[in-house]
Amino acid sequence: MNAAIIGASGLIGQLLLQKLIDSGAYHKIFMLGRRQASYARSANTEVIYIACQLEQLPTVVLPEQVDHGFCCLGTTIKKAASQQAFIAVDKTAVLDFVQCCQARHYFIVTALGANPQSCHFYNKIKGQTEQSLANMLTDKMRRGAVQSMTVFQPSLLLGKRSERRTLESLGQYLFHLLSPFFIGPLKHYQPISIDKVASAILNKALHSSRHHTDQLNKQLIRIANKEML
Repeated sequence: MNAAIIGASGLIGQLLLQKLIDSGAYHKIFMLGRRQASYARSANTEVIYIACQLEQLPTVVLPEQVDHGFCCLGTTIKKAASQQAFIAVDKTAVLDFVQCCQARHYFIVTALGANPQSCHFYNKIKGQTEQSLANMLTDKMRRGAVQSMTVFQPSLLLGKRSERRTLESLGQYLFHLLSPFFIGPLKHYQPISIDKVASAILNKALHSSRHHTDQLNKQLIRIANKEML
């Protein structure tokens, strides 16, 4: 199989890229993005970096057909510096990546609380992205261009970022201490390690490859935070 991944230099993406390589399931992995992520090489998997700005995605043509498309794009309002810039990353680029890949199966990270009707801007955009993905899935399935699309909705991510996010680091520390108290209904909101998220994505990808199209859910599949714990 071949795969394509975007957001591989991010918190989840870099770990997922290494897991994809280590799995031995992929002959080639096309890494798209503004900068190349570091990874441990494997004799069985060739990683091919395709440098591109996010706004260039609609013009990118992959050199070979890919079976799986992995999207780990994500930013913050503070880092993006404006709501429009945030939308350009967390919505527009995600949708452009899906169109660019033309993969049979897609695996996309969104967020807990994604809701197009939310009064919280972050959750609203994540929800709008999922809504657009569902519409794209319906159209692509009608044309036989895709077999499945899965979104993963993690809560606060526990892991070390390359860039410093003071408030997020404090939140990670506090939530790590409080994690044992996230039981019952609160389990839905429990912070989650990036390893568990990346592992859940890989497991779902390998599972999708082993099952016939007719056995897959024809709707957008959502993997909730508590399902990845």
